[in-house]
Amino acid sequence: MNVRITTFDLAARLDAARALARTAMSAAGQPGGILIGQYFHEVTELDGLLALGAFHDDELVGMLLGWPTASRDWWPAQVRPDLAQTGNLHWLDDAFELAEIHVHPDHQGRGLGGRLLGAAEQRIPQRRIVLGTNAIDNHRAKEFYRRRGFRTLTGPFRWLGLPLRVLVLGREIAR
Repeated sequence: MNVRITTFDLAARLDAARALARTAMSAAGQPGGILIGQYFHEVTELDGLLALGAFHDDELVGMLLGWPTASRDWWPAQVRPDLAQTGNLHWLDDAFELAEIHVHPDHQGRGLGGRLLGAAEQRIPQRRIVLGTNAIDNHRAKEFYRRRGFRTLTGPFRWLGLPLRVLVLGREIAR
C-alpha cells in the first residue's frame, strides 16, 4: 500500500486529525480516547508546529504533532517537577515536544510510526525529543520508543491528579 508522509495543515484537517487520534487511542485501550484532540485547535498557529501526516490517497492514516518545548509551556509545566526530581530538567532545553503520534489500527505494523518519527527528526532543529506516555498500560508504545533509542527520564507520576500514571521519555537526535 502506497502511503506518503508530508506536512499538512492541522487547522484544515482538525476533524480528520481528531478522528484518527480517537480511533487509534480507543483501539489501543488507552484512557483519554474520547477527549484526545480537544486541544488541537489551540496549537494550529503555534510557533514551530510540525504536523506530519501519513496519507493513503487523501486519507489521513497516521500523524505526528509536536513543537519546540519553548513554544508552549503547558506540558513542560506539568512535567518539570518530576524531571527536576530525577535530575533531568535539562531535557526541556532545546527540545521538541512530541505531543501526538497515531497510526490508524488498519495501518499499524507497516512502519508508519517509525517513518513519521524519522521524518520529524529530519525537519526539527532541536537536539532532543521529549514526550509523555502512559506508564502502566501502554506497553506497545513504550516498546516502540525503546526500540528507537528513547530512555525513561522520570519515574511514573500521576497525570493531572487523575489515576493515570505517566512517564517522560527522551532521546537525543543524532546530527
